[in-house]
Amino acid sequence: MLGLYDSHGVLRYAGRDRADCLAYAELFSLDEAAFSLEPLVLLVTNPAAVTPASVLQPLV
Repeated sequence: MLGLYDSHGVLRYAGRDRADCLAYAELFSLDEAAFSLEPLVLLVTNPAAVTPASVLQPLV
């Protein structure tokens, strides 16, 4: 997965690959200097802590 970030660092689009992100940029006429593509990585350091029940609990 890749993320397309605008010049302010805001994630504008998450795509499967570079082609998806570039298609988004073309659709919205984004200048190449106005965005960057970065890999989106989820790092789970303690898989036992991530369970469906704990994911659904509200943050307090």
